[in-house]
Amino acid sequence: MIGVFIVLEGIDGCGKGEQIKRLHNFLFEKDKRNIILTTREPTYGTYGLKIRKILKQEKDPYENANLMLDLYTKDRKEHLNDTLKPFLANVKGEIKKFVLCDRYYHSTYAFQQTQGIYFDKIHELQKDFPKPTITFILDLAPEIALSRISNSRDTSEKFEKLEFMKKLRKNFLELKEKLDEEIEIIDASKSKEEVFTQIVSILENKKII
Repeated sequence: MIGVFIVLEGIDGCGKGEQIKRLHNFLFEKDKRNIILTTREPTYGTYGLKIRKILKQEKDPYENANLMLDLYTKDRKEHLNDTLKPFLANVKGEIKKFVLCDRYYHSTYAFQQTQGIYFDKIHELQKDFPKPTITFILDLAPEIALSRISNSRDTSEKFEKLEFMKKLRKNFLELKEKLDEEIEIIDASKSKEEVFTQIVSILENKKII
């Protein structure tokens, strides 16, 4: 793939959506020639819709681990083939293309590991997917994340349980050491403005933007 592929990750409630929105606007204002795709996983495609249905209907976060791994992997293949690869191909001249993705394979490593699947089994299914240019893991205490979630909507989803999220946070943080790629961990307990400033500073220092 050609272009810049930026992923934001973390437990639910960490503020990924807000930071992606800010980054999209920032990149457009920085240079209006920039072409920006904002996307997310799970998608609203064939497998993504099945995932979303399960997330809303199931209550036990440890249930159907292998099914979730299979669906997330198939959804990712569909997302890459139908959306990401076509968008990032054929970059010409000084025009820059950016993909800003809310969740990618890092979530599969973290969530399905927390569900009880061994890292190596997950890795075998994810290792051939294209690596992002950079991934930001927004780190937040689960207690704060759940408080944010309860303030924004009435119902919780399958994985939004405190003990599960504590293990999940740990698995997210360990990805920086386990995966051979560019991963930055951001303290998401700070204000939205401080979090965004840190993200932009890293991107500029690394000459990604």
